[in-house]
Amino acid sequence: MAQENTDLGTEWIFCRDIAGKCSGLNPNTKVLEKKKKTISIHGEEVRGWMVKIVQEQAEGHVKLDYCDLSNE
Repeated sequence: MAQENTDLGTEWIFCRDIAGKCSGLNPNTKVLEKKKKTISIHGEEVRGWMVKIVQEQAEGHVKLDYCDLSNE
């Protein structure tokens, strides 16, 4: 599932809907946009949100979509 993003310093992430809130987000995270989304995991529907957030700057942060995760 890819969400096109052209705004530098932001990223789209999926978070589950727990009592109307996005699970796993830091309370200080700045959410710029939020879209309802239902995905299927192992045949079960998971309801949540695609949220566009301001990327937090962290030393040592590596975006996994740019990495080769093979064990070879």
